[in-house]
Amino acid sequence: MSSQPVFTSMFQRRLALLYALIAMAMLLVVGQLTRLTVVEGADRLRQAERPLVRERWIPTQRGRILDRTGRVLAEDRPAYDILVDYPMITGVWAYEQAARQARREHRERWPELSRAERDALIERYAPAWRVELAGMWEILAGIGGVERATLEARRGDIVQRVQRAATTIWERRRLERQREWARERETAREITLSEVARPIREQTEPHVILRNVSDEAAFDARRLGERFEGVIVRDGGARAYPLETMTVQVDRSTFPSPIRDAWPVEIVVPGVATHMIGWMRDQVYASDVEARPKYDPATGELDRGHYQSGDSVGTAGVEVAYEGTLRGLRGVETFHRDTGKEEILPALDGSDVTLTIDAALQAHVQALFDPSLGLAVVQPWHEHQELEVGTTLAAAAVVVEIATGDVLAAATGPSFTRRDLDERPEWVFESPIEQPWVDRSMARPYAPASIVKPLTLAEAVGKGKHALDHLIACNGHFLENRDDILRCWIYRPRFGLMTHSMQLGGPLNGAQSISHSCNIYFYTLGRLLGPSGMTEMYRQLGVVTGLDVGVDTAPGSIGAPGQTNVEIWDATMMAMGQGPVTWTPLHSANAYAAMARGGVWMEPRVVASIEQSGERVRSLGWPKAAIDEAIKGLAGSIDEPTGTSHHLTIDGRQEPIFNHTHLRVVGKTGTGQSPPTMHDPDGDGPLGPEVVRTGDNAWTTILVGRKGGPFEFAISVVVEHGGSGGRVAGPIANQVVHALIDEGYLPPAPSAGGSS
Repeated sequence: MSSQPVFTSMFQRRLALLYALIAMAMLLVVGQLTRLTVVEGADRLRQAERPLVRERWIPTQRGRILDRTGRVLAEDRPAYDILVDYPMITGVWAYEQAARQARREHRERWPELSRAERDALIERYAPAWRVELAGMWEILAGIGGVERATLEARRGDIVQRVQRAATTIWERRRLERQREWARERETAREITLSEVARPIREQTEPHVILRNVSDEAAFDARRLGERFEGVIVRDGGARAYPLETMTVQVDRSTFPSPIRDAWPVEIVVPGVATHMIGWMRDQVYASDVEARPKYDPATGELDRGHYQSGDSVGTAGVEVAYEGTLRGLRGVETFHRDTGKEEILPALDGSDVTLTIDAALQAHVQALFDPSLGLAVVQPWHEHQELEVGTTLAAAAVVVEIATGDVLAAATGPSFTRRDLDERPEWVFESPIEQPWVDRSMARPYAPASIVKPLTLAEAVGKGKHALDHLIACNGHFLENRDDILRCWIYRPRFGLMTHSMQLGGPLNGAQSISHSCNIYFYTLGRLLGPSGMTEMYRQLGVVTGLDVGVDTAPGSIGAPGQTNVEIWDATMMAMGQGPVTWTPLHSANAYAAMARGGVWMEPRVVASIEQSGERVRSLGWPKAAIDEAIKGLAGSIDEPTGTSHHLTIDGRQEPIFNHTHLRVVGKTGTGQSPPTMHDPDGDGPLGPEVVRTGDNAWTTILVGRKGGPFEFAISVVVEHGGSGGRVAGPIANQVVHALIDEGYLPPAPSAGGSS
């Protein structure tokens, strides 16, 4: 038997195995080529071409922020920044220069020298270059008009920040490489940091050392840059806020009598709309670069709006919410060294953003919180139970234009300036009581208190849970056998355990329940609506779902922390604005605006470009009759002598809270339960936090317009720990109406000799 067939078969198998191995090797080669050319091709091509291309970036100008009248709230102003290459900042530059000199002067024998011999030569030249570098920093300090120690501190901050970023990136690379190794080779290997420690972008770029320098300083720095190539002058823009501090003239002739004065007073208002407009930071974070890299990882396309070291970045308010709109795109000049070709792509300035607020009205409303006026200060007629007379109170006010949903003012006090951020950040962010960093108008939620009662009435009628002709008796307490809980505010020993039924001679209708603020009436409606009904009402008003105004706001809350369901007890309390529910003054003003529109809810806005259509406008399903009854109750609250918003009692005399007889003003006051303000001076020390302020929050929310016409504005005021809504927040709301008159939004009272 011949062995030829067996030999042929073995040869064919070996040949097939060889082809298979070749094919596998080719697949690996093709895969590597694919990775290098397709996946990493654009990046590697740029690296290869980098020595042949010189880029000069042309700065763009950030867009302006304007108020509704066109006043400039934020803008870039011409300025120059001085940057220094990172090796000069770290001091490595001196070693690099010494190494170049050593190689140049010992060119012939350099290849033959050992590492130690080369290092010795470099170290021989290094001291002179260190002196040269120190001289550069001394000159630069003189150009900038700063102490040398200041520049040294900035150098240290930059190095620390860059090294921290590099360590983070390198560690991420190390872990990724380690996972790749294990996946490709099915075996573990510890990858060291040195294997992946390639320079990051921040280690190869210049950094800002002096910002917003004068023309003269920029000229001197350019001359210094002729000697030291690592010193660079860049056209920049200093962000300016022209109306950050405004002076307002306040007429005190309509104030409560103890603080009334015939003479107006000028109030300097710092930090006008600071929270809403926002501010910038002069530091680019890794997250900024990742969100907007220089080249799109998928397409390789250049993004001229990418972040570079030394850029200013929006960090709060509109500045951050509209960063992409305001930022603009840099121009770039590209010079190809191999061909001499030059390409110029001009810069594209950022777009302006117009707000709905009126800066003059904003400043006027904010001025009302100035302690010197006495409105936001505990007064004897406040009858405050917890705070001493003269205690300054934090407050907020919101004005919403009913027809459009525009926020004309969202004032909070105390506020702060951007200079405060730089010079006394501990006051801005750590003050336990003042807490200037908090935007109380839109970003701090409070219990709604009794101002929610007309909304509950409209909701209960709209959902078919209550009929307007059904009267409800006020017996002082809601539960038959418990007179110590769920009581009416009037059912107290100081009032002789009075009830509203006793006061009015029988059970109450809807309007009476609002004007007299009867708790029992609304406990009843809360039980009828139940947990789902009360939850739905607040959600429809933007609580929890949030209000999309164009900047961050607090969404409010429904339910206690950690609570999954709202119980019937909760719903009973929520119907009159207490219990596990919170909202902001913006929610309150906007809810009243919806009532004034006949039950049409409109999302409020502070950015004028937001379209008020689609899901931003919806019907709440409130019947006209229910709204009319609620408005009647709000009118009675202010107009009727027994209404809770009718008058102040000062030294035994009554004087009206609202003194605009030529306007139509309706509204509701409320006193909302508030947890005490806590502060831990030891920072989680053994003693724990301590109570630094107590007291209920004072609320007033009103609608105002010309007599005989529709309501035009909804106004909501809250005073933290102020106590009585009528006595504390009411006079401030009254002065907000006067501010609307002074700024031309409402007509003044007719003069004695004729009509207005």
